[in-house]
Amino acid sequence: MRSWTAVLDDLLISLPAAGRLAVIAAVILLMAFIARKKRLLTSGGTAAAAVLGIVIFYTGGVSGFVMLLFFFLSSSIAGRLLSSGTAERIAAKGNERDMMQVVANGLPAALSLMLFRLSAFPDIFLAAFAAALAEAEADTFAGEIGRLSRRDPVSVVTFTRVPKGLSGGVTVLGLAASAAASAAVGLLFMGTFGCSFSSFLAVTAAGFLGALLDSFLGATVQVQYRRKDGSLTEKAYDEDGRRNERARGIAMIDNDMVNLISGLFSVSIASVLVLL
Repeated sequence: MRSWTAVLDDLLISLPAAGRLAVIAAVILLMAFIARKKRLLTSGGTAAAAVLGIVIFYTGGVSGFVMLLFFFLSSSIAGRLLSSGTAERIAAKGNERDMMQVVANGLPAALSLMLFRLSAFPDIFLAAFAAALAEAEADTFAGEIGRLSRRDPVSVVTFTRVPKGLSGGVTVLGLAASAAASAAVGLLFMGTFGCSFSSFLAVTAAGFLGALLDSFLGATVQVQYRRKDGSLTEKAYDEDGRRNERARGIAMIDNDMVNLISGLFSVSIASVLVLL
């Protein structure tokens, strides 16, 4: 039985190219406008989301758009409902996603869909697209749900306690949420694109492993700073404008760069698993 998104895909494809692009642009721009009004995106984030959204909708059809919409809405709602003052004080950015955050999370998925249309191995890159979204979803929910844990997270490298909200820390609750979120994207992949169960497993595994890599990079190479009170943060500047001292990590590798690397890693893992 064909999915409802596949039926809508057929209707969309039946339109002339110009008409199809006009419909897609109108839907994406409307969604971007609403996201901006709801303060889910900054101005730069809105522009980036519109461009990536049009690319994903045009190359992935209604099925690709539904998967992107699921990730964006679920991660945004989780960020709003589960944000904490402590985490916001540590994290470099707030709940409004800026241009770099949107690109870091959306570019691997968009590139995968473009290769899906151009490559002689479409199944590989279609799974890679889903894996990129699964990794972003898994990473988001690992952090947001993990903050609900009664105990502070532990570093994935040293296994010592670290403050909630600091990259590189994990909790049992966060890991479980990460696996569940990745599986949810995998299930949606089955329901929209009609992928096989083996592809579902590949997407779920790649998304979860990518989120683990995100934590590992956060604990090793991601830049972290020390405030004047001695606490660690991911913000280069304090609220009063004072520049914080770099405590560890590589200056150019911030959370956005880590997210991009992790997304590309998941794309690679899913491609290999499907190929095998």
